[in-house]
Amino acid sequence: MVKTDFQEVVETLKDGAVELAKDKVKNYTIEAKADGLELVESLKKDIQKWGKQLVAGDLSKEDVEFVVMAEKEVIEMYGLQKSGMALIQVDEFKNSLLQLIIKTIRGLI
Repeated sequence: MVKTDFQEVVETLKDGAVELAKDKVKNYTIEAKADGLELVESLKKDIQKWGKQLVAGDLSKEDVEFVVMAEKEVIEMYGLQKSGMALIQVDEFKNSLLQLIIKTIRGLI
């Protein structure tokens, strides 16, 4: 089994969150960057757990999508919501971040 550096995985996700903020939320980039980085940081332990479970064969790629998307309802994007961004756009940005996490974790195998 290959040993994965989860700190590197988290840093890659943080970089990806910043890029998503620049690409998808142009008028609210500062708030989106802050919310995206906070999201990745808050899920850091879960990302490591899910990644290890996937690599060990305890989770399938479909299971990874399920457990990551299960977090969607409890995740708040406070900066974007306070900035006045439409809730549908906040939700789209959140979905993009969660899809990035899923893709990154799935890429471990």
